[in-house]
Amino acid sequence: MSIKNWFLLSFFALLKLQTPFFISKAYSFHRDELLYLALGRHLDFGFLEVPPMVALFASLVQNTVGESLWAIHLVSGLAGMALVILTGMIAHQMGGKTFAVLFSGFIVIFSPAFLRTHTLFQPVGWDILGWTWLIYFWIRHIKTQKGRYLVGMGTIAGLFFLNKYSIVFCVLAILIATLFSTERKWFANKKLWLGIGIGLLIVLPNLIWQASYNFPVMNHMKQLGDTQLKNVNALDFIIDQFLMHLPITWVWVLGFTGFLKSKILRPFRNVAIFFVVVILMLLFLHGKSYYTLGVFPVMLAAGAIAIERLTQNRTFLRVPAVVIPIMLILPLLPFSIPILSPEKLTKYTATFTEKTGIESFNRWEDGKIHPIPQDFADMLGWREIAQFTAKAYYEVPQEERKNTVIIAENYGQAGAIDLYGKESNLPNAYSFSSSYMLWLPNEIQATKIIYVNNEISENLEKTVGKKTLIGEIMNEYSRQNGDKIWLLEDLKPSFYELYKNAVQREKAFLKN
Repeated sequence: MSIKNWFLLSFFALLKLQTPFFISKAYSFHRDELLYLALGRHLDFGFLEVPPMVALFASLVQNTVGESLWAIHLVSGLAGMALVILTGMIAHQMGGKTFAVLFSGFIVIFSPAFLRTHTLFQPVGWDILGWTWLIYFWIRHIKTQKGRYLVGMGTIAGLFFLNKYSIVFCVLAILIATLFSTERKWFANKKLWLGIGIGLLIVLPNLIWQASYNFPVMNHMKQLGDTQLKNVNALDFIIDQFLMHLPITWVWVLGFTGFLKSKILRPFRNVAIFFVVVILMLLFLHGKSYYTLGVFPVMLAAGAIAIERLTQNRTFLRVPAVVIPIMLILPLLPFSIPILSPEKLTKYTATFTEKTGIESFNRWEDGKIHPIPQDFADMLGWREIAQFTAKAYYEVPQEERKNTVIIAENYGQAGAIDLYGKESNLPNAYSFSSSYMLWLPNEIQATKIIYVNNEISENLEKTVGKKTLIGEIMNEYSRQNGDKIWLLEDLKPSFYELYKNAVQREKAFLKN
């Protein structure tokens, strides 16, 4: 590419980097972000729900620039920045000229789905980058037939496997698409097997960790299927593929048809097969709608090339092609980034739904429509939980605090206490949720318990002599609305037996 194109792509990338800084002050960390920050304080080769890369990023940021919201979100912003540049590079490799290269990078900025994923500190944003990088090397190999790109594909697949296991779907779809083409001859290429070997070597420490804990990722997937994926509706999944990128859906649709019809894109027709395979694969497995996000940057690059070709004699039409996404993203921006307070967003949602009939932006994992998007609801109530927990902790006499344990029902509560509780010198929380389970002691000798949940079970209540409600989260927009913080005292011997049995039961799947 020319220096001018590099410069302009870099400018668009810097625009993309700004998105995490538009978050309203009404919101704090996301539930999952609190977990990933906790993982960063317990580095290992694996965890129950994710590979180790997100923990490594969290640790790096926490030990350098700190734990501020902007610093943590900047990590995902950098992934978005790289995605803009890489998408432009793909357009260039597939034959795009200056307009296609710049438009493909520019258009990435205007996808609501990409705005969301590159605002929050989660593996998803880096997963999209991993898919796109892998596809870039695939396209380079199709174009040049040079084996080094097969080695690159294996290396990238291995590295991003350590970010999110879903990169496996990308690899499988590429292999299936290749089998249905004349490109299947590269299965005999030694460089392919070298790339596979390098990839396996990279992921080996994580696979060993998984094996040592009886592959907990399988248990995590089962729980995900039982609690969330079962609510995925096939029709909603298909509709979401269009709605996730609504201002620029027409671009990727043009890209898909371009792979099938355009002469310039004909050598890369396998990408269209790849796209269909990914959609069908995740549809069959009841995957969440956003699991497919990694396939869209290359489709947008192809769409940019199609627009460039269609307007080569009518360049004035390129102006509306640029303006339309800007105009369409504006009414969708409040659903993409939490720029409005929950109160203002609720009013905006009601008006938007009334005028458009679209309400899927507020559909949660339970399949129901709520006042605000689930990700935004997951960014509320955490500091209050930590504050009530601190209040409970300091109601305990000083000499007894060393024998006081905090137990939270879910990893969001525990993560909030660990993060915000530093201001009050709180001890780290225990939880049976997600990877917090790995850090649970098998037995405890506490004399007092601070318990965080929306209720106290009958079995637990029988083991406690005295319970005092310290506080309750009263925020109708938060998923933690109704969470209560109790101080439990006069623990009976049956409490310690109940805890010990619970640890053994919950950790049973970790043993061979």
